[in-house]
Amino acid sequence: MTGPASPAAASLDVAGMRACAERLLAQDAEELSSEEVEKLTLRLRGQVGLIVREIEQAALALPEDSVPRICALSCVGEARLRLSAQAGRTLHALTSHARGLARSARSLCDHYEDEEYRCRRGPERAAYLRLLMHCPGCRKCRAVDDTGRAVGVCATGDRLYEEYRLARRRSVLCRGEASGQSEV
Repeated sequence: MTGPASPAAASLDVAGMRACAERLLAQDAEELSSEEVEKLTLRLRGQVGLIVREIEQAALALPEDSVPRICALSCVGEARLRLSAQAGRTLHALTSHARGLARSARSLCDHYEDEEYRCRRGPERAAYLRLLMHCPGCRKCRAVDDTGRAVGVCATGDRLYEEYRLARRRSVLCRGEASGQSEV
């Protein structure tokens, strides 16, 4: 799926969404101020709210039993859960919530930019599916306080995400080598 399918999609900034997500997922994201984390989170929330509708609309047009449809709708469901969660008040809770939203944003961007709307293959897909299977069912990933604010930090979820990120990087490098391109 490429390009805007609706007027709302015309305002999507996929490159900006990716940059915002990468900033929150960077190793030094723990050093961000609470104001900066809140600013990045608000920006992501708006963009994820727009892209979710686009991905869902395209996925629902696919055959019911297709893997890309199931994968995309899982991403949409996960993103909606994260959008509905309230961030905690501490910097750690704010950052944890923002990172989860950033992971959803990157997955949705992948679906949005994939011309054939297909799921990834091989180790990358396996790592992605492990991440998808864990997070929605994990109490730590979904933990909230009495007011409904997200407070969970899950080492397993973070590890699974890191495995997916590394598998994705290897996949991109392999595709570049196969097409004769070189990474600098």
